[in-house]
Amino acid sequence: MTRYSRVAIILHWLMALMIIGNLAGGFLHDFIPRGSPERTLVMGLHASFGLTLIALTLVRLGWRLANPPPPLPAYFTGGERLLAKAAHWAFYAAMLALPMSGWLMAERNERPLLYFFAVDVPKAGIGKPLAQTFNEMHEILGWTMLALLALHIIGIIKHKLMDRDNLLPRMGVGRPGA
Repeated sequence: MTRYSRVAIILHWLMALMIIGNLAGGFLHDFIPRGSPERTLVMGLHASFGLTLIALTLVRLGWRLANPPPPLPAYFTGGERLLAKAAHWAFYAAMLALPMSGWLMAERNERPLLYFFAVDVPKAGIGKPLAQTFNEMHEILGWTMLALLALHIIGIIKHKLMDRDNLLPRMGVGRPGA
């Protein structure tokens, strides 16, 4: 069984942790009182990791284009191949669009956009009405990312429990044939 490259595996798992953390912060921040230090911390980290994800997604896309992934198993049906490719490219689109919409919506308020509370990140200069549109898009994209993540996990469970084809080692989890 062929595996993804070490770089691809590291990027996958690093970004997976960041995306899951950012989804949690994004969905749960409404339960933290406005103006509280806790909300400032959560949203500051949310924005900072979102900006980091933009850069990592570009690195990951570049790596994937320069280092094609291992071929899908020969026994995959045409439908499974199409679904796998569509899901991967949908993830790439969401990994760019979701944090980009967050950056663009930052113009809704007067607060500076700080990267890890230290570096002032310039805003896009798009104006508040358009920034509000990106705010709505950001929320929709958050739910889209959550749905993609759920489908990804369902696919993993299907392959592990139903097909018993042990694809997890391709992404660095376990040993082939185990």
